[in-house]
Amino acid sequence: MKTLYIVRHAKTKDNLDDRARELLPLGIERTQKLGKYLAEQHCQINHIYTSTALRAKQTTEIIADQLQFNKTKITDVESLYVGSSDDYIDIIISQDNKDDSLMLVGHNPQVTILAQFFIPDFSHYMQTGACFCIDFQTDKWESIFTAKRVVRFYVRMS
Repeated sequence: MKTLYIVRHAKTKDNLDDRARELLPLGIERTQKLGKYLAEQHCQINHIYTSTALRAKQTTEIIADQLQFNKTKITDVESLYVGSSDDYIDIIISQDNKDDSLMLVGHNPQVTILAQFFIPDFSHYMQTGACFCIDFQTDKWESIFTAKRVVRFYVRMS
C-alpha cells in the first residue's frame, strides 16, 4: 500500500512579496493541531516535499515537529511553488517503491487539482491548512493512477 498526504499551506499574512508571506498566529495554531492529529492517527511518512515559499516551509516545519519527523527527509522543491500539478505528479512517480508514504506541501490551485485528480467527486478547493490522506492499493508509486484508492481522511483544524 502507498499513502499520499496532500497539504495546503496554513493561513498567512498578506504581503507584497508572495514568496515571503508568513503564517498568521491562527495558521500556526491550526497547523500545530494538524500535526498533533496526524501523530494521533499514527501517520508514518517517509519523505516530505515542500514548496520553497516561506508559508509552505513553515507549515512543513510545524508538522514535522509534531510528528518528530527527521527533517533531513524534507526536500524544498522550487517547482511546487511556481509549477503546475504535473510537477507534483513527477515527484510522486519518482519515489522509491521501498518507501510507502509521501507528503506534499504546496499551494492552490495545484494541490486542489491534484486532489481532484485522485478524488474526482471532490469538487471544492482545498482550504488553507487542509490535509488529504489517500491510501492506494499498490506497491508501486507509478501504479497509483489506476490503483484502487481510499480517502482515509480529509481534515482542516479549526
